[in-house]
Amino acid sequence: MSSANSNVLLVEDNPGDARLIQEMLADSDGDSFRLWRADRLSAGLDMLSSGDIGVVLLDLSLPDSLGIETFCTMFAHAPQVPIIVLTGTDDEVMALHAVKTGAQDYLVKGEVNSNLLLRAMRYAMERKEAERALRESEERYALAAAGANDGLWDWHLQRGRAYFSPRWKSMLGFADDEIGDDPEAWLALIHTDDITTVRTQLANPQTLSGAPLNVEYRIRTRNGDYRWMLCRGMAVCDRDGLPLRMAGSQTDIHARKLAEERLLRDSLHDGLTGLPNRNLVTHRLHQSIEHMQRQPERRFAVLFLDLDRFKNVNDSLGHTTGDKLLIECGRRLGLCCRPHDTLARLGGDEFVLLLEDINNATDAIRVADRIQRHFATPFLIDGYELFMNCSIGIALSTPEYHHADELLRDADTAMYRAKADGKACYALFDADMHHRAVAALDMESSLRRSIDREGFELHYQPVIELQTGRISSFEALIRWPHETRGLISPAEFIPLAEETSLILPIGRWALREACRQLRQWQTADVRLAGLGISVNLSARQFSDEGLVGQVADVLEETGLPPACLKLEITESVLMVNAQLALSRLTQLRAMGIGISMDDFGTGYSSLSYLQRFPIDTLKIDQSFIAAMAHTVEGAEIVRAILNLGKALHLEVIAEGAESAAQVNMLQDMGCPLTQGYFFSRPLPHHEAETLLRSTFLTR
Repeated sequence: MSSANSNVLLVEDNPGDARLIQEMLADSDGDSFRLWRADRLSAGLDMLSSGDIGVVLLDLSLPDSLGIETFCTMFAHAPQVPIIVLTGTDDEVMALHAVKTGAQDYLVKGEVNSNLLLRAMRYAMERKEAERALRESEERYALAAAGANDGLWDWHLQRGRAYFSPRWKSMLGFADDEIGDDPEAWLALIHTDDITTVRTQLANPQTLSGAPLNVEYRIRTRNGDYRWMLCRGMAVCDRDGLPLRMAGSQTDIHARKLAEERLLRDSLHDGLTGLPNRNLVTHRLHQSIEHMQRQPERRFAVLFLDLDRFKNVNDSLGHTTGDKLLIECGRRLGLCCRPHDTLARLGGDEFVLLLEDINNATDAIRVADRIQRHFATPFLIDGYELFMNCSIGIALSTPEYHHADELLRDADTAMYRAKADGKACYALFDADMHHRAVAALDMESSLRRSIDREGFELHYQPVIELQTGRISSFEALIRWPHETRGLISPAEFIPLAEETSLILPIGRWALREACRQLRQWQTADVRLAGLGISVNLSARQFSDEGLVGQVADVLEETGLPPACLKLEITESVLMVNAQLALSRLTQLRAMGIGISMDDFGTGYSSLSYLQRFPIDTLKIDQSFIAAMAHTVEGAEIVRAILNLGKALHLEVIAEGAESAAQVNMLQDMGCPLTQGYFFSRPLPHHEAETLLRSTFLTR
């Protein structure tokens, strides 16, 4: 027994009765009580305020208070302390009234003994403690419910009535008196799309047997809106397993559901244009394929669209303008769709259009033509008038397609064919495209393996001095010995290397190998100190920021004098970015390296470029040499280029000399240098060395 519970306050004015109570408490076996006594109600109230009292024994008839008022005054002063009323035999009715008012028990003087007194005191304190614990539990429950902000409900299944807490009603905007105790008043508010699920859950035998209820639904508020709620509860059954009642809570989850819907939308839609993204269009493609497999007569098509030269807009006007252009392109494309078609943005400047329920390829082509017409009108973005075309690849549904990725792949392949055909057009996918794409992929893989093991060769074609017949220099030309196809020419694999950026490691290897080989020849014979080597640079190599540093590293590594190296570029390379080209060529020329313009006459051929750029050599394209012997115009073009080179103090080399007639004409025109099959095809390094010794070193 705690020290507080051992304190007993006896309020009794009769000394004999007080002594009797004291003796009974003293005879208690195992219980130790400390008795406090007051003979007046006022004195008892003071003692009750000054110490921890476990129980009060109260006589109702006191000098300063009488009857039920005595109890009421004491109870009001300390309602948490259990009170046992002491009364005479004639006051038993009053004692019962006191118990109904809040007393824990009553004892009749003259009839009470020690055991009865102690038992009454013990029960009084236990009941009061139980009341206190229950009250705290209820307070904790109420506080938890209020803190959780949930509405409570309690459905008596046998009576068919339900209780809805004020919070349950207020979270829907209703006053406490606006919803009665009919469960249908609740169910009638649930959204028609959700009510079947809710009723099924409520009627589920497992739920009625006590399994937890957990269901989400939309419910109508007082103003007519719908909000998402989570309803949780549990049924209580009798000893026979019959459900008696079901109770639970209702939680507002509207914000969470809206956030989930936003996340779902974001996962399926493009953040910039709001159009479906790859995930959503892939899902719908899967559905279309499944429908076609069930109904083979159904046809659909996939249009893969890529904006032509969109990168120029981003690079010149900025990404903000580019984004606005993409949004407007998406809007125009949407005008070309039917409501049940799917227009998606895959990312960047790529869009996909899924055309459902078409008759044949003509329907898809008609849509492609419509798109091209819509794009014919310029776009007005940020005050700029922008002309934008798109290349379109079309893949038609066939029973052979089983996966969405296959259709997207083939439509993409057809789009690249359209772009190769000149942009602003469309192309229908066919099986040959797939075979070519697979072959290109296989070639790319082989290229990568060859790069890793440096599995390339350089062949060397001599440049001949026409007056002496001696070798002036070599042009290094790359060859690729394929494991199964033999020697592959640059015309076949260089475009693929450009497209995949593999040209960079290939180009670095070719430059290093050409310089190494020439330096080896020079070291072997000092008479070759003036021999030169020319190496072709692609557009991708020339635009590489590290080009100048790479050239410097190669020269330092191989020990080749810079004057012995000449880099060949085409006119088109210079025109991609004239300002960058001028800066880069100036840096290379400052190192002492020669610069040659390859295929002169086939590009822009602007005299201003020859004046602006630090160029040493012009190479006349072989097409002019071939035409020279057949037409007067062809001969005059060659003569004009030779005269131009002389006037600008540029070295001139005629490419593609294949006959004695061509060589004689070039000699007559005063052409200083030429190369071609008439003199030698490109040779492996050991054959080139043999030729070099038989011509250069013997004349």
